[in-house]
Amino acid sequence: MSLEANRPTVVTDEGTRYLCYLRGRIHRDHGRIMVGDRVALMPTDPGQALITAVEPRMNTLLRPPAANVTGLLVVYTMTRPEGNRELLDKRLVLAELSGMRAEIVLNKADLTPVDAWEQLANVYRDVGYRIWRVSVLTRVGIDEMIASPRQGTWILTGESGVGKSSLLSAILPEVKLESQELSRIGRGRETTRQVRLWLVGEFWLADAPGYTALTLEVERAEDILAAFPEFARHHCRFGDCRHLVEPGCGVRQALAQGEVDRIRYRSYTTILTNWVKR
Repeated sequence: MSLEANRPTVVTDEGTRYLCYLRGRIHRDHGRIMVGDRVALMPTDPGQALITAVEPRMNTLLRPPAANVTGLLVVYTMTRPEGNRELLDKRLVLAELSGMRAEIVLNKADLTPVDAWEQLANVYRDVGYRIWRVSVLTRVGIDEMIASPRQGTWILTGESGVGKSSLLSAILPEVKLESQELSRIGRGRETTRQVRLWLVGEFWLADAPGYTALTLEVERAEDILAAFPEFARHHCRFGDCRHLVEPGCGVRQALAQGEVDRIRYRSYTTILTNWVKR
């Protein structure tokens, strides 16, 4: 398992760590080694080894660069800064399309009114996502979130300023990570410069740079629609309805009646328009 990707630190299944070099053909055949890659090693000197092969990847993320990702822990805040729901939905859709699980972590819960939290939580619980309410300052919810059974590699991701590095420091107090205050206009200043993995209980956790350029090329509109399973509860006149302008659309009727979350619907139309190949 590759822990860092620049000059990879690799940990074996037995827990031995090696600082590794790559054979030239690895670059030719696989390109960049990613965090999460499963590799074959040939030890050379004490604590050092040569990467001789890279196993086929289950999936890859380009931003952040990571391979064989089991799931995303999507960190979101409702204040300081106020999160962008469309970016939250894009991360969730990205996970669905990449065959990953996703959970939502509402950070800075000590600053968030309970009624606002419950309103947001109800939207995403209704879709089927697990959602956690945590606070780095009070440690509310952190121990419960980490104790939840997980395996594989999980990425801690979210917008800049939502407190990913501070949250990781609360999860792993022995790891010293930088964190920065928000800028004057309330936007986050990104602290994380590279992707790194830490073992947390039975799973690996990666802290990733906050990024807002989320996009993916999707072949079929049906794949985007499948990432919004709550729409399937509403009957449409046409079986191939995309819920945009079609007559007899049950989703748009439910939207008008307040039975479909307006921000989720807006995220759907934006993603459908921008991600599906023409």
